[in-house]
Amino acid sequence: MSVGARIKAEFPYRIQLSTGVGTLPGGYVDVINAVVVAAGGYDDATADVIRSTLASSLVWRTHLGWRPLSKRGWYFEGGYGLVTLGGGITGQEAIVLLTGGTAPTGGGGGGNTLLNYDVRSTLHMLDVETGWRWLVWRDRIVLNAALGFAGTVASKTTLEPRDPSPLTDTMALRTLANEGEAYLDDIYTDYVFTPVVTVGIGYRFF
Repeated sequence: MSVGARIKAEFPYRIQLSTGVGTLPGGYVDVINAVVVAAGGYDDATADVIRSTLASSLVWRTHLGWRPLSKRGWYFEGGYGLVTLGGGITGQEAIVLLTGGTAPTGGGGGGNTLLNYDVRSTLHMLDVETGWRWLVWRDRIVLNAALGFAGTVASKTTLEPRDPSPLTDTMALRTLANEGEAYLDDIYTDYVFTPVVTVGIGYRFF
């Protein structure tokens, strides 16, 4: 889900609280796309658009957990994840292909006005995981491995045309953008449900 850094604190009764930030690796997006396309969830054209919208990302996760056994490293935890994504779509034909909309027309002989769209998405996710920690080197180095599952419960996407022509049909342009926003939000809330594998190394201060 992300590559980044996290800080975790353990309180009395082995209750744990953690928070961390990271970025979504491009290879992870490719794996999700490949799995969903193979399962018939959406086609390659949609996968290309999703890849374009994920050019930049920030993942913030906050978890509450518990380590049940005082002398063992097993734990489980769950929490909330906020994922912000940014990128662009080249050419509104891609949106037309995905939404079934009609491209707005502009000047220059009445042909279709080819525009780039800036895309920003915010995903709200819930996730759970269970794993094990090992303390090594004087109990200061912490190794961690876990398996979990994350799912999107809400999504908000905005598409903004980049440098539209003054002659462009702005109402049609906005309608097309609204359809693209709704389409991508449906994709995120319907298909971004994924296993999460966690591998980490850290330092224990206390």
